[in-house]
Amino acid sequence: MSDFKNIIAKEFHNFVRLERDIFFEKDDDINWLPKYQADDAKIMCPPFVGENYKQGGLVIIPINPGGGNEKTNIRSDIGNLIYPSLYEFKDLNQNIENYYWEVFVPKFKEATIAYPIYKQMSDIFKYSETTLDDVAFFNFLPYRGKDNKYPIKKIEMDSIIPACIKYFVKPALDIIKPSLVVTFGTQVDIYIENYWKNFEYQKVSWNRSRAPTPFVIKQREATLIHLTNWAKSR
Repeated sequence: MSDFKNIIAKEFHNFVRLERDIFFEKDDDINWLPKYQADDAKIMCPPFVGENYKQGGLVIIPINPGGGNEKTNIRSDIGNLIYPSLYEFKDLNQNIENYYWEVFVPKFKEATIAYPIYKQMSDIFKYSETTLDDVAFFNFLPYRGKDNKYPIKKIEMDSIIPACIKYFVKPALDIIKPSLVVTFGTQVDIYIENYWKNFEYQKVSWNRSRAPTPFVIKQREATLIHLTNWAKSR
């Protein structure tokens, strides 16, 4: 196993030991922690790095973790696929590298393909000439919120986003060193533009709006051109 892969596994193992209160602070139990499947919501999913990814590759950053259920403690089939490995990875004291690459990465890949978000990313893969095996992928917010919500109000963003950048997003990018960041959702752009001065990576935005307005279509077309040029330059 390469030194790069060893570093990824060890550093991401350190990430998952960062508890929710580092990011959501004192308001978590009232405003952010889901009522159902709360234990699962207290487990961080480490950043995913495809087995073929190399530094200088492409990383996709959505807003927040999805999944879960706001009406029952019964997990979905996808939840049953991924969450046991997240608990095990967090509790590991040895064989961290092997577990990340041989257990977590395949399970995350299988779970992601089953989520609707995977189909929404199809054009990104097509025009960048990549697959899930070639890219890195992680949410800007490392933990799931109540009703899958994320910070929108300024007071919420002021409280949560700086910690996400400092303890999670920036360290992850420093490790994987992408040549292109695809922000998957315009809210991620808002976080970066307002809380991350001198963002040091080339960035392009994918507008996830469900309404295909002329503006959204134009923005997506520009992104696809950027991805095509990025693929040609590699």
